Amino acid sequence: METPGSGPTRAEVLAQAGALLQDGQPRKAKQIAAELGARGLAGVEKSLVNSVLSREGAGQFVYDPGTYTYTVADPTAPPGARAAPPAGRPAPAGDVPAPSRQAVLGAAHRLLADRQPRTARQIARALTQEGLGAVDKTLINSILKREGQTLVQYDPDTFTYTLPGAAAALPAAEPEER
Repeated sequence: METPGSGPTRAEVLAQAGALLQDGQPRKAKQIAAELGARGLAGVEKSLVNSVLSREGAGQFVYDPGTYTYTVADPTAPPGARAAPPAGRPAPAGDVPAPSRQAVLGAAHRLLADRQPRTARQIARALTQEGLGAVDKTLINSILKREGQTLVQYDPDTFTYTLPGAAAALPAAEPEER
């Protein structure tokens, strides 16, 4: 709870951020905080902007986790919809359904067949570029350390995965439960 004179109120931040974002330009919380400060709203930090826009501004603003930016929500869009990506940018990965863990494991195994060590981030980027869907380094680490523990080797010094010396065969895919 703010005390008088301790800085801008959450309502002021919400109103000023809303006015700032009316131009349609996506902005990061840090940019919004800086621009509000330049407009005379002193003491606004990135964390306050994130908090206010995600709580009090829920439904009024859309957060794009791919670019870490906020935009004004389309009033005609259904609740929970994301902003359309700016022209020339692909849709955020969250708009693509996540592939099955078995599909990710198989694709990662094929990628590592060239015996080149790769980080989880490199594997995720390659699989996403192949069109596998919403794949990130957290998912890669989870799958390779669980289902792939006997199929790949992890080097904690370089944070990379490789296939062991002899090619390990993938287990037969189990039917997906729906």
